[in-house]
Amino acid sequence: MAASQVLGEKINILAGETVKVGERDPLGNDSPEQDRLPQRSWRQKCASYVLALRPWSFSASLTPVALGSALAYRSQGVLDPRLLVGCAVAVLAVHGAGNLVNTYYDFSKGIDHKKSDDRTLVDRILEPQDVVWFGVFLYTLGCICAACLYSLSPLKLEHLALIYFGGLSGSFLYTGGIGFKYVALGDLIILITFGPLAVMFAYAVQSSPRHW
Repeated sequence: MAASQVLGEKINILAGETVKVGERDPLGNDSPEQDRLPQRSWRQKCASYVLALRPWSFSASLTPVALGSALAYRSQGVLDPRLLVGCAVAVLAVHGAGNLVNTYYDFSKGIDHKKSDDRTLVDRILEPQDVVWFGVFLYTLGCICAACLYSLSPLKLEHLALIYFGGLSGSFLYTGGIGFKYVALGDLIILITFGPLAVMFAYAVQSSPRHW
């Protein structure tokens, strides 16, 4: 009987049935071919990482940076472009990492599904470990930018650390750790993190201590 099986089929010994390649067998086991992800070029991989960041949401972090910098310029009449760029990159890195944390925890808790807006992990565009390591990289990048800002800005270290790590903690705890999003406090965390904290951060790195 085995010799008469058509190529591309496999025998379910227990049920006495055949299953075509790519189909799910009656015992609930996927074919190995179904589990394999298609090989993608490095450009497609990079595009997947960019989409996972949800770049369309970055206006929520760039707007407060622009506002804080404008307030600093109005109060001092001077704006350091290096500090402006460094602040924008730091805030964007924290924002992007927070989006990845949200993607990871929503998927791990079974909240994301085929009809969700974010299907990065549901559709296996990226693997969970890819999202985790990309988030770690972005948080590290944000910390490096914060260190550079300290070396260029007149802001005291304790003040910079308090504001920056306050924002970083908010971006992570939105869905990670405590998971404020899951106890109906997510909007409040987002409002604080990308509202007063981001504006204060951008203003503080441009302002000398006497303007506080």
